[in-house]
Amino acid sequence: MSGERPHSPDPRDVDAEFARMLEGEGVSLQPGEAPREPAAPEPMDPWAEDSPEEEPGPPSAESIARARAAHPSAGAPSSAGARGGADAPRELDDDEVLYGDFEQPDPDLPTPSDAAIWAWTALLGGFALLLVVAVTPALPGPLGWLGGLSALGGLVALLLRAPRGRRDDGDTGAQV
Repeated sequence: MSGERPHSPDPRDVDAEFARMLEGEGVSLQPGEAPREPAAPEPMDPWAEDSPEEEPGPPSAESIARARAAHPSAGAPSSAGARGGADAPRELDDDEVLYGDFEQPDPDLPTPSDAAIWAWTALLGGFALLLVVAVTPALPGPLGWLGGLSALGGLVALLLRAPRGRRDDGDTGAQV
């Protein structure tokens, strides 16, 4: 068996795709050889005796303008003060950092029917009345029974309104 693999037309062939990417960059590797990063240039020692005689001059106006445009916080202080001026960079809150200018759309909720509203009111109101009567001894006991029956009636009404079968229209609810 030779060292080369036959060319595979399969787009999922990772090795072939990697070799194609390397060829596009102008890098040629032998089989079994791993790519290496080029060595970093040696830093110049400013105290060495053989360092260049020319000292770098002050930055040009164009260089300063580009630096200020890229990093507004490093620019000159504003005339309104060090903090809170018109030129001072503002802090981003967590939502702006995570989502940028994305605004979540409002959900299209269906309007509930009157029967659903009354059923929820009976369930929650009856449960609240039952708790109030249980905690407050000055209220009459039949009021607690009324709250309990109201909560039970609201629960039954909501359960009767629930769909009985499984909805199988192929929609899983996922959106892209």
